[in-house]
Amino acid sequence: MQNIAIFYEIQLDVRYLSEPELEGPTMVAAWPGMGYIAKISADYLRRRLNARLFAEVVYYHNVLLYNSGVGELMPIRHRFYASSPHNLIICVGDAQPSIPEESIRLAEIVIGVAEKYGAKRIYTMAAYPSEYENEPKVYGIYNYDRLKSVLDGAGVKVITDEGAVNGLNGVLIGIARMHGLEGICLMGDIKYANVPQHLSSKAVLEKLASILSVEIDVSQLEKRAKKIDASIKKRLEIYEEKMDLAPVPDKKLGYIS
Repeated sequence: MQNIAIFYEIQLDVRYLSEPELEGPTMVAAWPGMGYIAKISADYLRRRLNARLFAEVVYYHNVLLYNSGVGELMPIRHRFYASSPHNLIICVGDAQPSIPEESIRLAEIVIGVAEKYGAKRIYTMAAYPSEYENEPKVYGIYNYDRLKSVLDGAGVKVITDEGAVNGLNGVLIGIARMHGLEGICLMGDIKYANVPQHLSSKAVLEKLASILSVEIDVSQLEKRAKKIDASIKKRLEIYEEKMDLAPVPDKKLGYIS
């Protein structure tokens, strides 16, 4: 049992691949969640800014993958990218931690990377389930009252109701405050929890880019959103057509409609 504990601890260390030139950068961090808003946005941002991988945390999830009878543990990677021209660190994780203790531990490690380079503020993203009409809206929460002006300036509505943000996209903001770092979580409207919400990611990313004073073309996200919406609409039409063509039960069989 002792060997397993040591192995687990080693796997949660940060492995640095290079040392980027950063001076008091801002950090954006994201992990998969409802509507995949956070991960879609962070991955899109790092690609558009040509951010370079400089560090990673690799460990093994509690899943055994097998193929042709051979099983292997599933590696999970949390990668750190840097864009020196924009003085930005972008952290993107493959998956959410499986237990609360692991979530807290990983959040501490991410904060450690932020502190190593002198970051003072961290942004995360999450979903806000709602039955919105037309365009998705963006909401925000923060870990210090002084950050309200940041959201107001970007036209982001501050959520005043009680609520919770599950997973690392929320936990990291709380851990950041414990370390004296500012934290903001931007949340976008979503209609479907298990379908990639590119339009919502676009809305969130536009607000984030505005706050960071970064120019980024988000047109590709809108194109992807239209493709997914068309696919959903087609599936609904097929479903409705099948329902219309379904035979009406014979009353003699005792069905009640």
